[in-house]
Amino acid sequence: MTRNQLRSKYSKRIEQFQSAIRHRSRLINYISLLRLVAGVAVIYSLVLGIKHQGFLFYSISVLMAVIFLILVSLHNRYSDRRELLKQLKSLNQTEQSCLDHRYHTLPDGVEHSDLSHPWSHDLDIFGQGSLFQYLNRTSTIKGNEWLAGMLTTEPEDVEAIKSRQGIIDDLKDRIDFRQNFTARGHLIEEKKDDLQGISSWLSATAYIKKNRWLFYLALTVSSIAVAIIIAGFFNSSNFRYLLPLLLFNWIMLSPFFVRTNHYQVSISRKHELLEGYAELLKIISTEPFQHPSLHVKREQAQKGMKEVVKLSKLLNIFDQRLNMLMGLVFNSLFLFDFIMMHLLENWKHKNREKILEWIELTAWTDAMISLSGFAYNHPGFAIPELDEEQVIMELKGLGHPLIPDEKRVVNDLRIDGEKIVIITGANMAGKSTYLRSLGINTVLAYAGCPVCAERFTTRLMGLYSSMRTADSLRDEESYFLAEIKKLQLIVRRMETGKPLLILLDEVLKGTNTTDKKRGSVGLIKRSLQYPVRCFIATHDLSMGELEKEHGGEIVNYCFESYIRELNLEFDYTIRKGIATNMNASFLMKQMGIMD
Repeated sequence: MTRNQLRSKYSKRIEQFQSAIRHRSRLINYISLLRLVAGVAVIYSLVLGIKHQGFLFYSISVLMAVIFLILVSLHNRYSDRRELLKQLKSLNQTEQSCLDHRYHTLPDGVEHSDLSHPWSHDLDIFGQGSLFQYLNRTSTIKGNEWLAGMLTTEPEDVEAIKSRQGIIDDLKDRIDFRQNFTARGHLIEEKKDDLQGISSWLSATAYIKKNRWLFYLALTVSSIAVAIIIAGFFNSSNFRYLLPLLLFNWIMLSPFFVRTNHYQVSISRKHELLEGYAELLKIISTEPFQHPSLHVKREQAQKGMKEVVKLSKLLNIFDQRLNMLMGLVFNSLFLFDFIMMHLLENWKHKNREKILEWIELTAWTDAMISLSGFAYNHPGFAIPELDEEQVIMELKGLGHPLIPDEKRVVNDLRIDGEKIVIITGANMAGKSTYLRSLGINTVLAYAGCPVCAERFTTRLMGLYSSMRTADSLRDEESYFLAEIKKLQLIVRRMETGKPLLILLDEVLKGTNTTDKKRGSVGLIKRSLQYPVRCFIATHDLSMGELEKEHGGEIVNYCFESYIRELNLEFDYTIRKGIATNMNASFLMKQMGIMD
């Protein structure tokens, strides 16, 4: 599928959802009108019934009340569906914009930024114009965190990557599933501390567990209250027995009232959040996946959906105690607090270990949907071929995924047994962009995504970079010291003996030329002792002499610049050898800085 075909598909979906929104809006208007008529009919029939003492009018009033409640339910259902359709329309509009690389208004994940991370800062994984902003479609807080973790964590082994590739392949063409899940997730009004509140409730111990007799007392009192009410219908004088019962109930409730309120606060108003998560689990549980891992997830979701719905309903009922009238009546007659706390604690005992797993399941799915959507939107990208024993690195048509197709320049590179790749070239010639292209595609490969290349074959390696080291006023740390510390971390990682891909851009920028070269050469020679593949971009052409000293271990590549008719030009094409043209003095002359 081409980009134009993708645009066309998203346009059709936008039109379909817009049409469905209009249809739903008309139905909602009709239902609102009928609901108003039914409400008026209830009151009018009731008035006539009182006036004429006619059983028929009372019957009509009850019937109209039932119709009114049905219409209220229908109105809520259609309104919910309309909101879902609006989210679906918005999602497709977002996809259209991202196809044109207009994505800078989306959440950028800056909260996940970490200057000390091995690669995320250098490779623009988070922040404005970042990879995260480009591919992120998560709709839950935990899903957002899962996706950030997938883009900043090295995989355990090749099998973990292949498994994720298979999952993405299964999900990418399930556009209805992906978008329904994301749209439904956006309808959850989730706050950052909501899940922490549920977690705290799960770990807390309630007094009802130590005083089980309170539940049985509540059942006994409830039975007595029901019996008195029934007897009161036959003889109203029997209602007088409710007074001592009410007094007894409040005497029993009062010692526990403060603790019940604390319990209520810890889990209050979470039923809507849980209803939302139950809907997400339902979407997972009804999808006919093919990948074995997704089969397992679906079975987990089927079990979780039912239990989360139960908890949501229990919490919804328990929250009725916040209504002064309802709370007063229910507790006065049935010791409502004791009954509901018992039921909630029983649910907790049964599902304490599982509920957070079900929420994590929705978060994992949320993150995988983002990665799958990226794969769907880039059908021309290649599936990376990674192997733990691969020696040859072959990068054919490698480009940067965040550069639009019409501006992207791709390059071919094949490295056999060499460990160090020295890339020379002038300013703006493309050295840094190439390193970032290699790095960001490696991150995509780690995540199981297709990469911006025709072919991407390499050994599975760890990843470390030093390209954009920042100084720290807070830690009173200079740029130079920050870079030295980063290089120290790289060396320590090399010393573990595990394969490592290293990306370095102008090593030791904060020192003089002689010191810089000495340090760079020392780092390169140290690297030769370990199973690394190190790409070093530099302006220092003399670094290219190392290839002669270490034939077969070090290789030179370069990016050239050209001066044609007093214009500086670049082709951004990598080629073997050492760069021959520099441009700093030319630019300074052109700008009148020097003669």
